[in-house]
Amino acid sequence: MRRLPLILLVTLGVLAACDSGTQGITVNFVGNSTCATANQSPYSPSPPNTNSAPVGHPIDEMPHLHVVQGTVITYNHNPPTSGCHYSLAVGTAPIAAGIYPPTQQNLTTLTPEYWVHNLEHGYIVVSYNCPTGCDSQLQALDTWYHTLPPDPGGGVAYAKFIAVPYAAQKETWDVESWDWFDPMGSTLSLNEVKKFYANHVNQAPEGATSG
Repeated sequence: MRRLPLILLVTLGVLAACDSGTQGITVNFVGNSTCATANQSPYSPSPPNTNSAPVGHPIDEMPHLHVVQGTVITYNHNPPTSGCHYSLAVGTAPIAAGIYPPTQQNLTTLTPEYWVHNLEHGYIVVSYNCPTGCDSQLQALDTWYHTLPPDPGGGVAYAKFIAVPYAAQKETWDVESWDWFDPMGSTLSLNEVKKFYANHVNQAPEGATSG
């Protein structure tokens, strides 16, 4: 039997190790009356690739149409992982990177219509619902966030990460990227956030260099 050269075996092993594990995973393209699929098509690939075996669950993709500010979208998944959204100045929609405290929970500029645009640009989003307060967990997230290098896509000089209050979700802590969802339940797992971030960073559906 013919033996493969050692260098080829090593190369094949490296390629196997880099396999995202998303081959064969597909999601449906679905909308509703507030975010219709007419004249729209999903991103490709759908869901986006991952950097290793997937962390989280693939979620059906909604259209990515830009809608007029003030339009209210009914998202098919709670919390949203895709969908129609506002497109405004960077820092408004998408909102600026960083950790948003629960005291901003009722600000209109933190509704999903603003930060779903962050998902489209490749951000990792931790959404949380802790009406009794979660200062220590948010401080832990903030400390970790400030250790992150700039986004590896090279388009921005910061890490594409936000944490936002979202009272409509049933879990206390969730983490999302475009088409991907990982529910954490009642306890923030910083290790899970780190795994999810490493798995999905630099996989922006709109391109790695989007802000």
